[in-house]
Amino acid sequence: MTCAWMQPVAARLGLAFMVLVTGLSGCALDKEAELRQQLGGWVYLAQTRYFSSRMNCTAAVFDLALPVIRATIPRARSIDSAVERLRQGQVVVFDMPETSPHAVSEQLMSRDLVTGLGLLSTGVGPVKDCMEEHIANGYFAVLMSSETLTLYDPAGDALLMVYPPENLAVFLRGNV
Repeated sequence: MTCAWMQPVAARLGLAFMVLVTGLSGCALDKEAELRQQLGGWVYLAQTRYFSSRMNCTAAVFDLALPVIRATIPRARSIDSAVERLRQGQVVVFDMPETSPHAVSEQLMSRDLVTGLGLLSTGVGPVKDCMEEHIANGYFAVLMSSETLTLYDPAGDALLMVYPPENLAVFLRGNV
């Protein structure tokens, strides 16, 4: 038996739940304009090819005016120097010629498992949840290429890969 006074309460709770669910479904981890502004400090962006952001992830692909990472970003020429900076929450470019992002992640996990797993989760989660299949196929080629430059921001859970042969930048962020 339902009391008459409970019906308005139940209706209000149901309405509040619907508003909450609707509001959360519209949330995105990043907005394209704000992300472009952030990345403009790291690389020389041109147009956006792909952008997808949900509550838990962002995946984006950009054309680049210049296929380089700005000189103002700290470079790590070895995994040991990278680990030191990453533990301090600093953005790091892995300046290790002929080393793919995949190889960087393997070396990083071998040297410092926690930091390496952070990079790995940033590079995997958004692919699964925020990338369409045709974009993910291209991402795999960038991930495995020794021509790709890798930038990792542990504090922002962000991974940026610059692929000079195609003047592309692939950006991933997760909040796992």
